[in-house]
Amino acid sequence: MDIRQLRYFIAIAEQGTISKAAEHLHMAQPPLSRQLKLMEEELGVILFDRNKKKKVTLTPQGELFLQKAKRLLHGMEEAILEVKEFSEEISGTLSVGSTIYCAPILLSTLNKFRQQYSHITFNIWEGNSTHLMNLLKNRQIDIAIIGGPFSQKDVEMKTLDTDPCVLIVPNDYKLDEKTITIQEISKIPLLLLRPTEGTGLFDQIIHAFQQLDLTPNILCECHDSAMLLNLVEMGFGATILPLSMVSKRLNKEFNIISIQDNPWISEPALVWRANSYLSASAREFLQLF
Repeated sequence: MDIRQLRYFIAIAEQGTISKAAEHLHMAQPPLSRQLKLMEEELGVILFDRNKKKKVTLTPQGELFLQKAKRLLHGMEEAILEVKEFSEEISGTLSVGSTIYCAPILLSTLNKFRQQYSHITFNIWEGNSTHLMNLLKNRQIDIAIIGGPFSQKDVEMKTLDTDPCVLIVPNDYKLDEKTITIQEISKIPLLLLRPTEGTGLFDQIIHAFQQLDLTPNILCECHDSAMLLNLVEMGFGATILPLSMVSKRLNKEFNIISIQDNPWISEPALVWRANSYLSASAREFLQLF
């Protein structure tokens, strides 16, 4: 059995049918079926259960073999990358991900990185923490910037500066205070950013109001940060966002107010795979934090 056959097996497991796997691998279906049969004969076990709809599901032996096959394949890919990068300049593609709230942290660092390594290309993902951790596990990204705290095995982590939330209101609101209480915030029409999946700041905001037996005046739940700020600028209401999302432009266009006894303080962190080879570009990127 060779690495090529392992790639075939993993493709079948991930695609769910031999025909889709063949299409994914850019090969004909009959030779792929033959390779699967040869693997099962060599191992002496059935790796997949087949049904009448030509779908395949892993047997218990197949599940175990998939874990081992991925580990071997990833080890080979890392070895090839490490050898290729030996004594070479930093090059290739930097694959990183960020939650929507940590995006400003990522963007400012990418700008510094780009100035040093103009020949590097980028693969950037955005999503909630769970989605990014899956991308990290599946090696689709090398580094993620997510909000903490969190508990996850097989990763290394570097905590960044805490990021308190602030109240952002249109300039025409008559709020001259430098700070505001949560009780006072509950009386203001709020536009809140809500992820399409998973939990996040939205849930933390609602929970804090509930803890104080307050009912917030939520005028709008928005799923796009640019749209959210446009609505605030039009005077629809105020919003609550991490301070890192407040750019110089926002300071001019909005009134930024600190929150007393602030319960909404993010703990962003850099996360990458433990016991895994990091590309030279990823290692240099980490050095900027």
